[in-house]
Amino acid sequence: MKHSIGKLLTAGTANTLFTVPAGYKAEVSLLFVSNHTGNNKTISAYWQHAHNIDHKIIIVDAYLLAATEFIKFDGSTIILQAGDSMVLTPETGSAMSAIATVDLYKENSTPFFAD
Repeated sequence: MKHSIGKLLTAGTANTLFTVPAGYKAEVSLLFVSNHTGNNKTISAYWQHAHNIDHKIIIVDAYLLAATEFIKFDGSTIILQAGDSMVLTPETGSAMSAIATVDLYKENSTPFFAD
């Protein structure tokens, strides 16, 4: 089941864009973030593992987006397990939105944890 999830992000706080439902894996094929602010602002994004709250895989860290600029990750995929989430934190005073496209698959086996 392919889905796109969009969200207006709350500035200065961690925003969970989506969490993989129980019993599913998610293949993320697109992550798009747009800066609607009239000024340069930063965005940070990470993949939060469900099995360990301290296990955050940084995708971008304080990446500077110019006024009305966007950043797009596509052409590759990330596979998330049930309970994993994608979290974005825009700079305080910004106005940003984000879109992710994910394909959900029913979990057929025990998740692989590489750590």
